[in-house]
Amino acid sequence: MTPFELSRQQFPRGFTIIGTGRLGSSLALRLHSKGYLIRSLYNRTLDSCERIAAQTDTDTYGTFPARPAELGDVVFLCLPDDQIEAFAKKMGPVKDGPAWVHTSGAAPADVLLPLAPDGRGIASMHPVQTFTIKNRETAFNQCFVTLQGDAVLCGQLKKVVEAIGARPLLVDSRQKTAIHLAAVYVCNYMAPLFAASQGLLRDNGLEIRARDLFGPMVRQAVEGLLSNPPAEVLTGPVMRGDTGTIDRHLNVLADSPEWIQLYRMLGRATLELAQTLETRDRFADDEMMKRFSATD
Repeated sequence: MTPFELSRQQFPRGFTIIGTGRLGSSLALRLHSKGYLIRSLYNRTLDSCERIAAQTDTDTYGTFPARPAELGDVVFLCLPDDQIEAFAKKMGPVKDGPAWVHTSGAAPADVLLPLAPDGRGIASMHPVQTFTIKNRETAFNQCFVTLQGDAVLCGQLKKVVEAIGARPLLVDSRQKTAIHLAAVYVCNYMAPLFAASQGLLRDNGLEIRARDLFGPMVRQAVEGLLSNPPAEVLTGPVMRGDTGTIDRHLNVLADSPEWIQLYRMLGRATLELAQTLETRDRFADDEMMKRFSATD
């Protein structure tokens, strides 16, 4: 029996999704495309809810569940982190109710305890992925999905994750938060780095967009990082021990305190990574560290 067949047996009433933003919409469409029943959909505003309901053949939808009978066997709470616990408290325990699953990356399953004080039938299911309108059909393909909470429920959700083409990863609450934090480093922090790059170009009279100028180089760097350990793909003046170039960089940044602080912080981190390699010039490394550790 396939994971889909097993999970269809376990959840014959299908699923409810509360929150039809990017993640909630993608999850609803993916579940439906794989043959699962979407029992009901809810969202604070009806526009997106109606649109996804039409695409998933869902008859029951609105702004908030009117009665327990409207809910499927599992309710996915695809809500902003700061709204999940408030929803759980507002809803309160539902007698003989569904399983409750939130999709937050940072919050543990315990924030759902107002819905199930004994901890049974609550879990967190977080896709380690960025959801956009463009990747709605493919976002779950081979992406990892962390599962944390009630062990029985997580075992059942594991089959659902496999059936929609993703990769389940069972974790505890601390591991779950660590994964989310690590994702912030490699994903979210790319945006401010691009913004800093654009600022440096602008401050020096260059009108070209950073993404146009550096796009090919960034793509090459990302491909390298996806195939090799980070230290092995290092390039640039820190890797070469080129203090002269670092001095020129610092000279350009002399009138930009916000950029020079970022440059030194990232320079120290890069140097520490480079020092994990065997062949290093200790004198050059010491000189670079002095520059990265200086305060103005």
